[in-house]
Parts: sequence; C-alpha cells; structure tokens
Amino acid sequence: MNTDSVQYDVAVLGSGPGGYVAAIKGSQLGLKVAIIEKYEKFGGTCLHWGCVPTKALLSNAELYEKARKGKEFGILFTDIRLDFRLVRARKDKMVKKLSMGVDFLMRKNKIDSFKGKGRLISPGIVQVEGEQVQEVRASNIVIATGSEAKMFPGLKTDRNTILTNKEILELETVPKSLLIIGGGAVGVEFASIFSRFGSEVTVVEMLPRLLPLEDKEISEEIKKIMVKKRIKVLVNAKLEDMQIREGNAHAKVSTPDGAVQDIVAEKALIAVGRRPVTENLGIEKLKIETSRGFISINENMQTTAPGIYAIGDVVPTQALAHLASHEGMLAMEHIAKANPRPINYDLVPNCTYCSPEVASVGLTEDTARERGIEVETAKFPFAAVSKATIAGENEGFVKLVSEKKYRQILGVHLIGPRVTELIAAAAAAIELEATAADLSYLIHPHPTISEGIMEAAHALYSGAAIHI
Repeated sequence: MNTDSVQYDVAVLGSGPGGYVAAIKGSQLGLKVAIIEKYEKFGGTCLHWGCVPTKALLSNAELYEKARKGKEFGILFTDIRLDFRLVRARKDKMVKKLSMGVDFLMRKNKIDSFKGKGRLISPGIVQVEGEQVQEVRASNIVIATGSEAKMFPGLKTDRNTILTNKEILELETVPKSLLIIGGGAVGVEFASIFSRFGSEVTVVEMLPRLLPLEDKEISEEIKKIMVKKRIKVLVNAKLEDMQIREGNAHAKVSTPDGAVQDIVAEKALIAVGRRPVTENLGIEKLKIETSRGFISINENMQTTAPGIYAIGDVVPTQALAHLASHEGMLAMEHIAKANPRPINYDLVPNCTYCSPEVASVGLTEDTARERGIEVETAKFPFAAVSKATIAGENEGFVKLVSEKKYRQILGVHLIGPRVTELIAAAAAAIELEATAADLSYLIHPHPTISEGIMEAAHALYSGAAIHI
C-alpha cells in the first residue's frame, strides 16, 4: 500500500486488547484508523501468551482434576491419563481461532493494518519497519505497545529451564517439579495449573502474602487452600541466587528467620511482574513525559505531547486486559469529541483464575480505612451455599466492605467457585451505590453460587445471614 498520500485520523501502535479494541471503536465512531503490529498475528500478550492460553490450560486442569475425583460423583474411570501434547494442541487451537477473529474484525471495520515495528519520528508520523520501511501519517496516535515479563536482576531465561510466561506455555511435558518466583496473579495461576497436572510446585513471594493487591483475608485464604493442595508456599522470602546445573534450576531462597533454603526444581518460572514496552518508540524525541518507565497521561489518556495518547500496560494504571480495552475506547471517544466518561479506577475488577478463583472490585478493608472511612464488613462461606456443595467446590467465602452509617457497599471480595463470573454484577452494585439492604432484598435464584453475596448482605444489613 502506498501510504504517502493517505492521512489517517488515528494510528494505533499495538494490537493487544487495548490497541485492537481502540481501533474498532475509532472506526465505529467514523474515524479513519490504521493499526501497526510488530508481531505476525494480532492480539498481543493477552491472546498469545497471557489471558487466553493460560485459561485454556486452566480449563484442562480443572477437567483433569474432576476426572480424578470421578468416584465422588459416581463416575468410575479405569484409566485416567494426561496427554500433555493434546492439552497444548487444544490451547494452540483456541489461540489461533481467536487471533483469526481479531483479524476478521480488523477487515470488517475497514481498519488498515501494517506489520512491523512502529516508531514515532514526528508528532504526526509513525515509521513502520517491516518487510519494507513505510511511513504512516495520522492526526492522532495511540500508543498501546503493552508490557513484557520482568526478569529477576541478574537472571536470564534460557528458554528451557528458567522461563517466563511465554516459554512455559511452550513446554512439551509436565515438569516433575516447578519453582515459581512471584506470588501475584501470574504465579498463583500457573501454580494452580501445574499442581493439578501433577507437578510438585513451590511458590516464593517476597512480600508478606500471596496476591498482595487483594484484601488481606483473601490472601490468607488462598495461601491456606494452596498449602492444603500440597503447594509449598514461602512468603517474606527472597530469591538470593539461581543457577542451572545438570538441567535443573538450583535456587537459594532466604526466609525471615535468616535461614537460606536450597530449592532444586526441573523448571523455574519467573513471575515477578511486568514492565512497559516503551523502548525505541521515539517518545523521548517528542518529549513525552514518563515516570518509572510508564507514560504519563491525563484522564482522557492524553500524553504531554499534543495528539498522542497512551493506553494499557504502558501507562501507570492496573495492568489488566479489560482495563486496556476501556482506556482504548475512552481515548477514541476523546479523539472523536464524543464526550467520554472518565474511568473510575476504584471500580476495575480484578480476577485470578486459580483454584478456587479469586475476584474483587472496589475498596479493600485496609484501603477504606486508610481513606478515613468508618468500615463495616461481613463474610459468608461458600461451604453454606448449596450450589457450591453440589459442585464439590465449597472452599472460600464472600466478603463485603461497606461504610458504617448506611452500609453502602464499597468493596466486594470473593474467593470460591466461578467467582470471576460474579464480579461484574458486584461492580454494578457499587457503581449504583447499592447498600447492604439493597443487596439483601434483591432476590437471587436458588441454587446458585451468587446466593453467597445475598447471604453476606443479610449479615451486613441485619446482623445475621440465613443459612449459617
């Protein structure tokens, strides 16, 4: 395509869940949009090395675990085996199908695509270095280049023994033992996957608790459950050194008592966070302000350079696919002068797809107190929810956080079965300023997992839940 004479309203750098959603929204708003992607396929980290493939593996792990517990449900198997080649093939099939779906959406919405690495060379020009060097001219530019895995200082992945979230998805067999450095969402999810596949899993977290962004009681519960599932968990622990010897990872981990443990594992996953991909984008040349590597933005996702926006993992907001999508839509609405509504970052749901699942939205108990709010809380266990018992997944609980005077709901924190499917309704309740009374009067269908929220609301509103 000869781009010399083409002037776009917007050029989007990156086709992850922030970039491709932004491009579609821009097209729907009547803008002429180009999208630039350095990889062969659209979809970014979320689709190829994050959200989608990990959830595919989790689905397989859940089914395998259920099959091994078949006798409990009156279903007897004579031979239960895991063929990891087929597990991986199914994962790859899901990724390919969904990537083709993104490609179709680009064509459907008449979005021009350019394959190659994009770099800003002036306020309205992006140079694309692919099979040939092209220039894409646009009145506005949206930077959506995402993030990549951080490595522990001094460590490098060898793509075989020391792994990141990318390499672990390409394993051909289940490792006998797996050491995970990092107890955030990525680390906990992979621990849940491979422990159910049969690996001996050890999780090392430097902070005092797993899932440190979650409510403290949720973090304590997930640790208790993981230990019960024979996953070894070390918190307040620090990786001091890791070497590869005889094909295994040999790690030295220090604990708060001053002891140093030697841990040997067949594979080691480094899951210590993500870093924004902003190198060699040309942002310094255009004097785009950054802080700690992240691009600074205002409430409309505008950078300090006129006509240039940034969204998703390159900005200092929560690194979540669904948030990146909404930031992309907001940026496009601002470009199209469509009166965008600013994002309430207190109402961004968090989901961790471990076993049991963890989901939350709103303020934690500690955060509410730090803001000077008089707080009331209530909990209800899934052990007392009929549907959870029927499913054989009755671990965990619902926790509601409210202010004291009116019992207005400020936070909903869940650990239990299918709670990632419940959290959007909880976000709606907080957005609509629902009180505990409102939730308790709202009739929930029986038997469902959602009854746990209603019961916790009864406990918060009247002081007593019904079924406990």
